[in-house]
Amino acid sequence: MSVRSILTKIIILPLSDFLLKRTISKHLSFLNKSQWWSKSELENFQNKRVKMLMEHSYKNVPYYTNLLNSLNLKPADFQKVEDLKKLPILTKEDIRTNFPDLISDKSREKGTFMRASSSGSTGEPLQYFLSKDAYSFNIAAGLRAWSWMGYKLGDKYIKISQNQRSSKEKKLQDKLMNNEYLFLKDIDDESLKDAIQIIANNNPKIIRCYPDPLEFLAEIILENNVKMNLKAIATTGNVLHKSAREKIEKAFSAKIYDGYSCEGSAPFFQCENHEFYHAAVEYAFSEFVDVVETESGVFQGRHIVTNLWNFTTPFIRYDSQDILEWEEKDCSCGRKLLNVRRIIGRDNDVLITPKGKRLIVHIFTIYFSKVEEVKQFQIVQNSENSIVINLIVKDSFNDETKANILNYWSEIIDDEAVKIDIVLKDEIKASASGKRRFIIKNF
Repeated sequence: MSVRSILTKIIILPLSDFLLKRTISKHLSFLNKSQWWSKSELENFQNKRVKMLMEHSYKNVPYYTNLLNSLNLKPADFQKVEDLKKLPILTKEDIRTNFPDLISDKSREKGTFMRASSSGSTGEPLQYFLSKDAYSFNIAAGLRAWSWMGYKLGDKYIKISQNQRSSKEKKLQDKLMNNEYLFLKDIDDESLKDAIQIIANNNPKIIRCYPDPLEFLAEIILENNVKMNLKAIATTGNVLHKSAREKIEKAFSAKIYDGYSCEGSAPFFQCENHEFYHAAVEYAFSEFVDVVETESGVFQGRHIVTNLWNFTTPFIRYDSQDILEWEEKDCSCGRKLLNVRRIIGRDNDVLITPKGKRLIVHIFTIYFSKVEEVKQFQIVQNSENSIVINLIVKDSFNDETKANILNYWSEIIDDEAVKIDIVLKDEIKASASGKRRFIIKNF
């Protein structure tokens, strides 16, 4: 272990927790032990958290006080995770409609929670509150998973994103954790070549990025025979296809460790053996509905999640709308965490402008997650020169909001030949699988 790793573990991370009022170090220490617990130990821990969650929610969250009373239920009726099925499934619309009543009265103390937003893969941005303790536990679960790919605290890494860093807390966290944040404004050849140069100059051990930009970077690296020296690559955000994985791993000379998460859920990561995605079941409970068994003996179902730590805006039986595939089989790594074979419902398209600029899904999801006047969006490209932005909006939406959206995307696309239209909709229909496609190409 390097000196930087030792210092990060015993000084820098605890100092970061103190300065930012977080508890990552404490939870990471716990999680490094609990990953080797037996299934019964993990289940007992989940049951304990469920009791705490339901007791708190009934006493402090008006939505759940009213819901349990209407169902003639009390906190004592929830002794284990299976008892959660006594409650109805929570949808995004439920959260939006009842949002003020879903905030815990006890958690309103200033500084104990933070605003969070989900870009989501359904085109439905969702804003909510997250306790700092829950945020810390989730980050700790991610750091534990990174250790499976050989990462040690303090190792240099680069996060590539199209979401510009603005938060002072995030910038401080980057410095303390030895992260070089690479803002990729555009995905064109010139920007990608600049990014490759930055990666080479910084010589990171790890790269974290969505698969789409990485695949474009890989193409240029292979075309120009650029040599990379990484320990591993962490991907998340959308489905990682086999062909993309092979291309990226060849270009960067490193293995990919893919991840998956949604608002309220446990983070899922591939372990060192790459057999399964393992869920941090200590953070959230996963269940599945509409389950079918395939001919190959694996199961597929819609992922329903209960966050066991976020007492500020409880997500209890939340419908992620993601379809996951799993099988009842242990992983050779020895961990008894929930095993998922693959994530099925998050496939994304890439829009390409006449100038060759690539617009991946997360450019849109990140942007619209911050536009409070928009409930849902969908991007339709009918031709190279025509992009339609379908929106379901709130009453607060006005001409100024519309103009701001058009101006923003006109600057991003930067092509006078491309006509951009905004169409207000009463409904954005879901696909046959039940998920709304938020990028559609009609040519």
